[in-house]
Amino acid sequence: MAFFARSQLRVSIGLVAFVLAALTSGCQKEDHPPYAAGCVSDCKPGAGISIGSGTPSGGGSGSVVTDAGFNAGTLTGSVVLLNDETFTRAAAFNQAASIEGDAASGGVVSGQWDGTNPYTVTGLTVEDTNWVTVTPGNAQGDALPTIQAVQTDATDTADLAVVDATTLDSVLTAVASTRAPALGQVILFFRNAGTGAAVSGIQATMTTSEAPAYAATNGWAIQDDTTVTNASGLVVFGNVTVPVGSATTQTVSVVRPATATTAAANGGTFAVRVVEGTVTVASIGVKL
Repeated sequence: MAFFARSQLRVSIGLVAFVLAALTSGCQKEDHPPYAAGCVSDCKPGAGISIGSGTPSGGGSGSVVTDAGFNAGTLTGSVVLLNDETFTRAAAFNQAASIEGDAASGGVVSGQWDGTNPYTVTGLTVEDTNWVTVTPGNAQGDALPTIQAVQTDATDTADLAVVDATTLDSVLTAVASTRAPALGQVILFFRNAGTGAAVSGIQATMTTSEAPAYAATNGWAIQDDTTVTNASGLVVFGNVTVPVGSATTQTVSVVRPATATTAAANGGTFAVRVVEGTVTVASIGVKL
């Protein structure tokens, strides 16, 4: 299943059982942080989506972790294809792709996926959020490039994904929209920051999205004042304006609306990298 005064984002991944980890926010950081790690060292990926990083080995940003098997600054793994509207089921991707991430020396470093053998990227910045881009070699193919957050201070293994264009287009069609190649697309899973479980009943807002679509019991629902996440915690922000100037991110705000028995709660604001013609795929861990 990484891109400022920036919110922290943590992502965890596994090829078959996927879990995306959480973006952390500067909002309410001292009193009510939106992210609270549920595991510190040698964690196993739980159920869900696998995009970003593999089994974490612990450690902090900028430090070299000593847990066995962890090679700080290196990333290796496979590339898979997300081709159904849950964006949780991975199919084999047997085409070539290039992988790029932020380099410790500045700029980017890259590696190659040949469709079969693991890619390897070395010289990466060791940090909480390293935004890693996957670009399919066939520019005219059905697989869209993606950008995913990898916690390179906690893993050296990441099974990354590309997204099937037809699948994403069908989501936007369901809310009467058409994908604009010059804009960005954002697929977000909202999860409990401590347990990783999908969070229902919240509203997420990205004002720069032309077509915010919430996964619903029967298809998709365009966002309005009453729309909230269902049991999947999945929202697709279609046609997101690409940041201008030196900015690289757009902001997502999260709230839990008031109910008959509970008051409204603020879940925080999060920075998500958006790139023209590219799909950002991430999980936001909220503490509500």
